[in-house]
Amino acid sequence: MVSPGPHLPTLKSLDRQHRVIHLGSFSKTAFPGARVGFAVADQTVTDSSGQTNLLADELAKIKSMVTVNTPALSQAVIAGMLLACEGRISELNTEQAAYYAHAMRSTLRELDRRFPAGKREALRVRWNKPDGGFFLAMHVPFRADNAALARSAQDFGVIWTLMSYFYPDGGGDYSLRLSVSFCPKKKLLSGSTG
Repeated sequence: MVSPGPHLPTLKSLDRQHRVIHLGSFSKTAFPGARVGFAVADQTVTDSSGQTNLLADELAKIKSMVTVNTPALSQAVIAGMLLACEGRISELNTEQAAYYAHAMRSTLRELDRRFPAGKREALRVRWNKPDGGFFLAMHVPFRADNAALARSAQDFGVIWTLMSYFYPDGGGDYSLRLSVSFCPKKKLLSGSTG
């Protein structure tokens, strides 16, 4: 995990009745170019002939038919990384997690400075304060659409993601997502994020 803050248990770790399938990826936590994922599927399934197998084994068969094989080099890189940290991938990401935590604190501090409580309320601007990760959501008084994004990028050098993309049935029109995953260190050290 590359996220600072408390690491909550996965739903799978709380699953006592084998109902949860845990899907994950090493793309964000180990090596972005590897594109290697995993599934924890310890349920048993019975085929039409009455034979019982692990769901994970059946998923592996389907995967091998659909994608042929995951590149061996990518798997070897991830395996080597996991062996090097004895399976504790979060230990590999200590430096990155500290960077993201600092970037988030700096961004939140700068937002508080530029939008003190009174001004924030008058402008109808608010944002969440995440415990981890590198995104925060901000509610704004204008329509956060592509035109606003283009103006923000052109006039202020700031890009963000429309939150409406995350609402398949509509919504999020007045919200945007800010990323702190790549704030130049110089700006972070000065306390400025843009």
